[in-house]
Amino acid sequence: MKHYVLGNNHVQLARTASERLRSIDVFLNDPEADGSAEMVTEFFHALNDLVEDHTYTVTIRNTSEAFTGDPLYWAGRTAIFWGDIHKPWHCARQDKTRVAQILNLASRSILVGGAALLLAHSAKTDEPLAAIHPNFSAAAQEIGLADCHKPTHKSPDGRVHSAATKLSALRLLAEFVALDHGEHLAESLRGYIGLTEPKRGCASQLANRLIQRSGADPMVRQVIEKMLNNVEDPLKISDLSQALGASTRQLQRRFLNKTGVKLLTTYRELRLERAYSLLRYTDMPQLEISTATGFSSASALGRAFRAQYSTTPEAVRSCRFAGELRDHGALH
Repeated sequence: MKHYVLGNNHVQLARTASERLRSIDVFLNDPEADGSAEMVTEFFHALNDLVEDHTYTVTIRNTSEAFTGDPLYWAGRTAIFWGDIHKPWHCARQDKTRVAQILNLASRSILVGGAALLLAHSAKTDEPLAAIHPNFSAAAQEIGLADCHKPTHKSPDGRVHSAATKLSALRLLAEFVALDHGEHLAESLRGYIGLTEPKRGCASQLANRLIQRSGADPMVRQVIEKMLNNVEDPLKISDLSQALGASTRQLQRRFLNKTGVKLLTTYRELRLERAYSLLRYTDMPQLEISTATGFSSASALGRAFRAQYSTTPEAVRSCRFAGELRDHGALH
């Protein structure tokens, strides 16, 4: 069994509410599927990079392992049965009972590929309808499962869902992100992991989090995009407010009320986030990076960088050259 606690990346925001933990259990029926199940881990790792009020953990296990049947344990948990398009999910008699318990207790379950055939074991299913891969059409018909003829199927009761393939399972997971956190975050995540083309101006994790926190407020979104487009030569607040057709006071108050942070503080953090990325992923000299992020000198960048991240630009760069790149969260 593998257990992953997927922490947020280096961009840290002030927490305005207690962080919530959400647990994902990924079940395998084939030891060879262990590698492909890392797709799920990477999905929720990416989600943790973008979401600020939840932390997702992933546990990868086999259906034959012992587990708790306590309904309280499964409250709020998601169970993913990670099948493929080549093998139907066969269970021994004792495993069928275990699978039925999981499907009936978990708040949300997803059956992938050949695992969709397990739907026959769920007493919670109101209608025997699922996303069935063509390879399993005959088997599904034999046990009374109807094919929805779509890559994914969300059950009306919101409990047991299905995806015909592993790729469509990721798309289904993104739909659940939209239900849980809003469409803006889901769309940001899709672009972040390559399910869709990323939208211009959404490359910043900090920006995505603030836009999400604001409820995708139009003014917040516009001013953040304006700041991202003017990192090298930062604009004054009066210039930002004029570009948005608002007074300086109105813009500052709106931004603070919607995000919980000050506009100027955010602008500085966006520039430092860009500097961190350039240090980590490019060979640009620090002097050029300071110019590219609107700081007057490398020393000015260094002072701001240490205050924000409790480390130095030199430390981040030395890790890069040493082949020891880590999320900044590990540096604290």
